Amino acid sequence: MFEKLKNISLFTLFLLPLVSNSQSQNDSLLEKVKDIDISLTAPVDSEENLYLNTVSFQSFYDILTPMGEWIQITKDDIDDDMSDGDGEGISSVSEDEEFLFIWKPSVDNNWKPYMNGKWEYTNQGWLWVSKDSWGNSTYNYGRWWNSPKYGWVWLPGYTWAPAWVRWKVDPAYSHIGWVALTPKAKWESEKGITAENYKFKNKDEDWIFVDNSSFVYEINSSKVIGVSQNSTLIKNSESITNIKAEDDMIITKGPDVNAVEKKTGKMLGRRKIRFQKERGNISVNANEVLVNRESFKKYNIDKSNGRPLMFDKPKKFKRSERVKKIRKMNKHRRPHNRFRR
Repeated sequence: MFEKLKNISLFTLFLLPLVSNSQSQNDSLLEKVKDIDISLTAPVDSEENLYLNTVSFQSFYDILTPMGEWIQITKDDIDDDMSDGDGEGISSVSEDEEFLFIWKPSVDNNWKPYMNGKWEYTNQGWLWVSKDSWGNSTYNYGRWWNSPKYGWVWLPGYTWAPAWVRWKVDPAYSHIGWVALTPKAKWESEKGITAENYKFKNKDEDWIFVDNSSFVYEINSSKVIGVSQNSTLIKNSESITNIKAEDDMIITKGPDVNAVEKKTGKMLGRRKIRFQKERGNISVNANEVLVNRESFKKYNIDKSNGRPLMFDKPKKFKRSERVKKIRKMNKHRRPHNRFRR
């Protein structure tokens, strides 16, 4: 009996290193793949409501605060900026939960979104790889517009896309232009965002135009054609607005990549986008592009009205004049408002 136990013990001692080594290899493999986001194969959001925060944008608030300014506004403020508001719009008191936060970056007066970086062609269409100091979150999420009050500002969103822009290309592909989509571009996976359902007209000076040779390399303000030529370029260009859901991915269609390659003589490749949890700038490799994807915390919803029970907010922000007036009215009418922000 003792001899049998001895043999079992010797066998166990022999087996343990193998098991340990196997476990070590498994742990190493898990360590390598843990940062690859399984949401790569998750279904595309069926729709996105930019005016109702159902998720926390606290990560955006924290990261962007040192590099700009957060402003608390209302939907009416946005509508007024885009020339279809109803005046002051404060005859009926808005709830605090309807307030929104927009972000204004600390940039010079000539800056525009999607102007400092590079276009990469991928399996999901045209991807913007930003060189701006705040990374790529504000170009893969949310919407931009040129506010008469504040300049270029960004409204957070939670649906990821390679870029939220519309395009213009002249028939000869000599010049290519683009401009950021505004909150008027509402995402619905069944319809996408096309010329049929997005008809907002930007001011000519909002657009960015480059010649085709600049388009295939890194772009900055020195490569952008002067705004004095924008009106002529817009007049002589065809509009492309086509962002659609295909095979559980959002595809940003724009300039024909084959036409760009033929015109410029530069092969652009067809890199595959892969998502990672680790925060950082986009990494472009030979065959793929590694992109950070935000993990948003969903708010708890009040079952009686479908509204979130609480909201996150930036640590520092200022308020629009309309918000100040609404808060003043609310203070007199509902001094114990539980949604105070």
